[in-house]
Amino acid sequence: MIEVLKNSPLVVAALYAFVAAMTPGPNNLMLLSSGMTFGLRRTLPHMLGAAGGFLVLITAIAAGVGAAIAAVPAFRWLLLLGGSAFMAYLAFRIMTAPADLKQRESKRPLNFYEAAAFQAINPKAWGFSLSYMALIVGVSDAGKITFWLGFSAVVISMGTTLCSTLTWVGLGRIMARLIDSPQLVRVINVVLGLTLFLMIPLMFWSELNDILAG
Repeated sequence: MIEVLKNSPLVVAALYAFVAAMTPGPNNLMLLSSGMTFGLRRTLPHMLGAAGGFLVLITAIAAGVGAAIAAVPAFRWLLLLGGSAFMAYLAFRIMTAPADLKQRESKRPLNFYEAAAFQAINPKAWGFSLSYMALIVGVSDAGKITFWLGFSAVVISMGTTLCSTLTWVGLGRIMARLIDSPQLVRVINVVLGLTLFLMIPLMFWSELNDILAG
């Protein structure tokens, strides 16, 4: 089995990308809340924006540009601070999301540009993209990312990203149909917002451990 994986770097990439894309993170928690609150149609710009922003990020890292920038310690701290501030804002938006129909009609989810811009300072997106490309380099025969290998890796990651966005928004829609209590919807949004907010100190702890280990 191990030999098969070593000889099939894209299989390894697909497995890793799928697991990483489906696990809870800032994007997925926001999409879950948005799907539950606003529905699939109104959340579609958010979904496309997250996918589009991530496409630009993963392509830049595959080309070596993103990895070079991420190697600068000042940028890593800027990314961490900027991402944390925006995540705190998003957590607040989730916790205060409307719970009844009339309120939902007067509010809106993230638009395409907001969701796309967030990927530039999304610590999870950066962390996944860098480790994802490092994994592909490690299992590739040439020990580097060729054009077609990089292109295939980007396509695979986008496929898993789209699958993840549809899954989490769909899960939100299922929850909305099963829950007819605005109070319970509000409680769920508060829990999701707090979960997103609690990711911030975990990111700082992870960065501090990397610094101490280095």
